[in-house]
Amino acid sequence: MSSPKRRAAPEPPPSLWRTEVSWVTWTLIAVSVPATVIAMLQAARDPHGDTLWGLLMFIPPGVVTAYAVIELLWAPSRLLAGAMFRMLAIPGAAAVVSTVTIAITYALPPVQQVLAETRDSDGWHYWLGADEGNPWLLAFLAGYGLGALVGLMAWVFVVLPVTAFRRPREFAETNMMSTRREDFEHNRRAGIAISFLLILIFAIPSLIVGGAATANVDDVVELFADAGWVLQNPFENLGEIAWFIGLLLIPVAIWLLWYIYITQRVDRAARAASGMPMGLRPPRDRD
Repeated sequence: MSSPKRRAAPEPPPSLWRTEVSWVTWTLIAVSVPATVIAMLQAARDPHGDTLWGLLMFIPPGVVTAYAVIELLWAPSRLLAGAMFRMLAIPGAAAVVSTVTIAITYALPPVQQVLAETRDSDGWHYWLGADEGNPWLLAFLAGYGLGALVGLMAWVFVVLPVTAFRRPREFAETNMMSTRREDFEHNRRAGIAISFLLILIFAIPSLIVGGAATANVDDVVELFADAGWVLQNPFENLGEIAWFIGLLLIPVAIWLLWYIYITQRVDRAARAASGMPMGLRPPRDRD
């Protein structure tokens, strides 16, 4: 009598490193190694900070992450889960590679020789001062921080708006909005409004804070009092213009929030299953 066949153990799902990191992203990480070495060598030859080579040492993680996030527009992926992984894990991997590259390059005898020739007598150097030592920790913090920030900006300013316009059904599913035929048009318009609202959430404080920091006026009252002069000479008052735009966009953001409230149709079953609150819904979308 033959023994019963054993069921084959199910294969574990592929890791996110396999599904979310394409060969192009790995190639960019690999290319960042020689690019970082070149940038560091050039920065060592620039004791007074006359060039941008020192900054270029820290930007590879940002470039890698920006591509990985924008790749969501054409690569098969779960829009939300894939984006979170690409915005948080990929800049970490790129920053580790960049950090190891900088740490090793800094210790190489040719680099130390260049630094010995370019540093001041007290060890001062614009990019690589003797007192600061090997910049590996700064490289990691700056690389990861920049990578995560650039990834978030690429997600908000590029991926979400394009997805809302070109793949409205996927956008609705990601945000647990109804995908029923009768709700499609409502949620297509609500999705576009959501993408623009998220852009304004980042743009408004940036414009107001950045504009106020560079403006010649001291407060909002003075800003509006000098509005005529500012509008007549916009290129001489860019800080005031940015401040103006930021303030004028606030009612636009409030209108978008109201429009989303009256337009969207949520997927009640999906939200209930996930434990996500239903949120504010207009009367027509309630039981």
